[in-house]
Amino acid sequence: MTKKTSLLAGLILAAALPVLAQGDFPEGKWWKRPRLAAEINLTADQSRDIDAIFVRTRARLIDLKADLEKKQLSLQSSMEDRGADRKTVEKQIEAVETARAELQKARALMVLDMKQVLKPDQWERLLQIQQQVREQRLMEKEGRRGGYRPNPRNRP
Repeated sequence: MTKKTSLLAGLILAAALPVLAQGDFPEGKWWKRPRLAAEINLTADQSRDIDAIFVRTRARLIDLKADLEKKQLSLQSSMEDRGADRKTVEKQIEAVETARAELQKARALMVLDMKQVLKPDQWERLLQIQQQVREQRLMEKEGRRGGYRPNPRNRP
């Protein structure tokens, strides 16, 4: 498989699995939050299995994130260099995107492994809760930016 094919495959995976993307999944060790665990009826065995998946995957995620950051730093330095060679910069861009795709793939596969520990109704409830959290954060963000807020005095 060529680098371009590998990059394309990674980008397709990232696009094809939006539900598994980090932004669409609870942050942190969600399975250890008592209220959330109770809300989805998470068992102690399921929590243990999910924790094992996280522990098994965490070191690789750390390495992949560090690799991505190093490649981004190298690219940034080249972009700031007026005499940078176009082909070199192009290779660095490809390296950054490949590293980003690898990190996203590892995250998605970790979430997939976690999903397989849960029953379908638990997974659906988890996604519903995450959607509610996103909507709440968006409303709070809009409120801080001075976005539209109906005036309660203007209600009929």
